[in-house]
Amino acid sequence: MLAFSFLVSPLSSGEELSVISSICYIYSSADFSTPIVDEGGKEIVLHHGDKLIALQEEGDFIKVKTTDEIEGYVFKFYVTSNKNGQDVYPVFNGKVLTDKAEIFNVDETTSGFTANRDQEIYIYGAYSGKKEFTEIAIVLEDGSLFYGLMKTSDIKANGISPALITSITLIIALVTIILAVVFIRKNKTKKAKEK
Repeated sequence: MLAFSFLVSPLSSGEELSVISSICYIYSSADFSTPIVDEGGKEIVLHHGDKLIALQEEGDFIKVKTTDEIEGYVFKFYVTSNKNGQDVYPVFNGKVLTDKAEIFNVDETTSGFTANRDQEIYIYGAYSGKKEFTEIAIVLEDGSLFYGLMKTSDIKANGISPALITSITLIIALVTIILAVVFIRKNKTKKAKEK
């Protein structure tokens, strides 16, 4: 699978970053399990296009400072140092199936953006016909890269159809049932021979 390289070179302290995800939380430490930084009882939430100053990189996180001088840690794949909004476009692995398909924020709220039929997308979460939403990255009309969600029914992974996923699931279930029946019959036959 593709490894993103938005921050290819080591960051310099003081470098300006842009948020490329629909929503980006600032954490108190370089860990998703730590509290989200808040100011006056309100969690700090950044949005697509917001600017930050990089302080230092720590694993998959970057310590940053907001324009309001608030410091914390953001997930490094949700920001870029490129002024256009991205350093490298992903290798697309899916496409949009419907016209004016709605793009959602990562918290499942509407983003105000839409995608057109056959527009290429990068599916970075698990693709399953059973999920209502799938995590995607998409290039917006202004050329910037946006991380968010789309309804699974509105997209298709290259080379994989929801019907194929359903068929594979049914085949696996059928094979499991057949194996269980065979196992039960073998046990009955063995017990009958023992008597």
